[in-house]
Amino acid sequence: MRPLALLAGSVFAGPPVSRVLPIGDLPTETDDRRRHASRVILRRPLVGLAALFTLTLSVPGDTLSAQLRDEPMAIQWWHPLAAGAGVATLFLVDEPLRDALQNNRSSSLDDVAQVTKRFKEREVFLVASGGAIALGLIARQPKVTATGAHIITAYALSSGLMIGTKWIFGRSRPSDTPDDPYNFDWFGGDSDSAFPSGSAAVVFSLATTLADAIDRTPVSIVLYSGAVLNAWARLNSDRHWLSDVTLGAVYGITAAKLVNGRWTVFGLDLPSIWVDGRSASLGYSLAF
Repeated sequence: MRPLALLAGSVFAGPPVSRVLPIGDLPTETDDRRRHASRVILRRPLVGLAALFTLTLSVPGDTLSAQLRDEPMAIQWWHPLAAGAGVATLFLVDEPLRDALQNNRSSSLDDVAQVTKRFKEREVFLVASGGAIALGLIARQPKVTATGAHIITAYALSSGLMIGTKWIFGRSRPSDTPDDPYNFDWFGGDSDSAFPSGSAAVVFSLATTLADAIDRTPVSIVLYSGAVLNAWARLNSDRHWLSDVTLGAVYGITAAKLVNGRWTVFGLDLPSIWVDGRSASLGYSLAF
């Protein structure tokens, strides 16, 4: 148990403050100092929270869920069509919902959004993934090691889906065209395009991966609640429409489920993890 305690302590301690602010990006105005200081303060507990969930992976999950997990759900041809139709329907309420949120926006809500939007920070994913892999190797727990690999793989898959869709639709952000949710630049989008939300995609991929691995209902509620709050923060900040974050959530959940083997499509099987106590390898198995 001593190595685990040392690992937990080092992760929760967080990085030194002097290493958080990038060189050449030092603030010069008072508001900038406060903004950077709040970013430093917020990152430390978020990194610690990621480490806490990593350590929770070693706790056995629900037996019923483990039994249900043996039969993965096969995605049928109509599932993507149904999801796409549902997201398209949300276009009808994008503008009125955006107006309602912005008309009721307050400094208190902005403070909450400032915290929850940090869930997408790379440090959270690096600590959750790297911590799980290290913890699994040290404790000789392949499940924990596999979860670390699943986190980073689901992050990459959801990001790839998100980037491709942004390029196809090229949708403008609500802050740029508040009265026109149908402003698209077809096949001319970039990383700043609104549809879908990259933040929602990666945060939901992390929440789903950890929820499936930890397999405990209270933890799942906390994880998905955090992902929903992150999506709300993007709406509150006027950076995304409702349909943006919804499709991002669909991408994140789908990526995580495919990677951890809960869902299958086109013969894609779950990643295989081999652990020998000192190293781990990851591979996919495809059936044709």
